[in-house]
Amino acid sequence: MLNFKPVTLKDKPIINKYLKNYGESSCQHSLYLLTGLSMKYGDEYAVCDDVLFIHRSRLDTKGKRVYLAPIGNIDGNFTHYVDILSDDAASHFAKLSFFTVTEKFKTKLSENYGDRFVCEESEDYSEYIYETESLSILPGRPLSPKRNRIRAFYSSYEGSIRIENISAENLTDVILFQREWIKDRLSFEYDEMLERENEAIKFYLANYDELEFRGIVVYIKGTVVGYAAGVALNDECMDEVIEKGRKDITGIYQLLCNEFAVICCKGYKYINREEDLGIEGLRRAKTSYRPLLMLKKYIIEEK
Repeated sequence: MLNFKPVTLKDKPIINKYLKNYGESSCQHSLYLLTGLSMKYGDEYAVCDDVLFIHRSRLDTKGKRVYLAPIGNIDGNFTHYVDILSDDAASHFAKLSFFTVTEKFKTKLSENYGDRFVCEESEDYSEYIYETESLSILPGRPLSPKRNRIRAFYSSYEGSIRIENISAENLTDVILFQREWIKDRLSFEYDEMLERENEAIKFYLANYDELEFRGIVVYIKGTVVGYAAGVALNDECMDEVIEKGRKDITGIYQLLCNEFAVICCKGYKYINREEDLGIEGLRRAKTSYRPLLMLKKYIIEEK
């Protein structure tokens, strides 16, 4: 039986070497998510045979124990690591369940275990992957509306715009903006998903340097009107975790997406803009930027 313990920031040196080397550029495989969404997922970890195992304790139900796919160099002895989790689940009188695994893992599982597991694609958790160059220059006719909105933004506020890297000097400005942003959004209608997201964002901003975030903040006449921030998932892919702007400022979101790519993603080939969680507006917005690929995700349960 694996000896799981809660994921904390103190575990960063242990966990990050697995996430950055074997995380498949998925936002699910990131320290910020494992720690920041602890109230949602209750992630805990164990290391065995030089492989990282993550148990999503808050997703467990009677007779079902939920894990991420093992993270490490598992290809050479795939069944050994799956069997470790199967034995752990059985020791809790439960069947094995995997949450949001990639197509690569799903295929290996099918090849080695036949029809022992039931697999279902989870479109809401599929992740949008873009080329950094594409989001930096917004090329071609399909992305011309984005370029036009950015031009309109610069035209409307010419001479009063300031864009800065988020740092210790302006982090308080960002925190105060986020506080006002969520207050404004929830004043119209309570949204549990937004409230939960805001709690995670507060954690990210409070631990900005420790989580190795980088980002930009946009000012107009000295007042914050938006910010974007993310983390490197590995040497090739940045993850844009947060993007918040004032809804009355035309072009702010297009500007944030573009400037984050230009300023924060130099040297990275790809940008992960995460899932749409089934929210139709988010799905339209993310699709409109013409992703290079969708990192498909699957829910897998033992029969």
